[in-house]
Amino acid sequence: MNAIHRHLEECIIKDLKKKFVFLAGPRQVGKTTLAEGIIKKLKGAYLLYDDEQDRARILQKEYVHEKVVCLDEFHKFSRWKNHIKGVYDKYHAGLQLLLSGSARLDIFQKTGDSLQGRYYLHHLHPFTVGELASLNVPALLSDIHEPHPPAKAILELIKFGGFPEPFMLQSEKEHLRWSNLRRSIIIREELRELTHIHLIGLTEQLMLLLPERIGSLFSYKSLSEDIQVSIPTIQNWMEIFQNLYVVFKITPFSKNIIRAIHKQPKYFFYDWSQIKDEGARFENFVASHLWKAVQIWNDLGEATLDLHFIRDRDKNEVDFLVTKNRKPWFLIETKLAETSISKNLLYFSNFLNIPGIQLVLKSGLHKKQGNVSLISADRWLGYLP
Repeated sequence: MNAIHRHLEECIIKDLKKKFVFLAGPRQVGKTTLAEGIIKKLKGAYLLYDDEQDRARILQKEYVHEKVVCLDEFHKFSRWKNHIKGVYDKYHAGLQLLLSGSARLDIFQKTGDSLQGRYYLHHLHPFTVGELASLNVPALLSDIHEPHPPAKAILELIKFGGFPEPFMLQSEKEHLRWSNLRRSIIIREELRELTHIHLIGLTEQLMLLLPERIGSLFSYKSLSEDIQVSIPTIQNWMEIFQNLYVVFKITPFSKNIIRAIHKQPKYFFYDWSQIKDEGARFENFVASHLWKAVQIWNDLGEATLDLHFIRDRDKNEVDFLVTKNRKPWFLIETKLAETSISKNLLYFSNFLNIPGIQLVLKSGLHKKQGNVSLISADRWLGYLP
């Protein structure tokens, strides 16, 4: 299978002409491959902080006289922010700098950003239907109900996940080997780098228990009892898993929703292929598409978007709600094979006066009832980045 073009390439090249660019995302999602491709296209210099010779060049700032430079994994240097701030203030007029890495590039934003105004942040996600189908980042949806030409690789994408190596190999054996190795690296290397957690075995136990809880209201209490640690400890570990791009969290939308739940979140994996249950995996697959679209459109300044779900105390629920500029924009419900439109989706679509889409795995479907459409996933997800 040939190399797959990444949507963000053109966006990053364009942004490099204006500010420094930071590229963040999960381990093994293809950040280095994308960065090396951009640097090769721009005839720049690629420097890896993990390499001893490159590290010396970086710390001595020998690279500042290049026109285009990528510093890969430089976030591992404890004083990287001050280093980059000084380089930007003195050399940015003649230097295009791409900084690629993982968790720390996001974490520093939450603790005060001394680099404010000096960079654009982009997030690289696993492959999705839209990225496999086209070469350009789609603009914000103009017609929620409009189907796309059917995608060819959706079943393989659901089975093997969107991380480049297992998706390209499409081997169950290699997928299992890759999954086990990635989990071990995250737990035993990245977790130690990022935190002072010593209970590595228990955090790995937590990660192994998570697939059974995907798509359900998340109970920190239940997991604390299973693993025999405190509720705040589970909450802290889940936040760390978010920082490491293992999971992402969506919260309930409650504004104007009668008897809505307010606190319990849901979690989903970046690598949906880890989920055994077919229905939960499909829901996570759609959640990942929506999360990627929301994050990319936010990064590009298209709008202020958020991803939520709706559930009230009578257990009426819709899987996903996307808000635009903090107002409900459209609803998504996922069903493996159900071809009758969900009553809850119809109700909340009418109540909020917004479009609703029911996505089903079965191909070739498209029908509409009022403001709600039932569309095959392979025909609608292609509109997302």
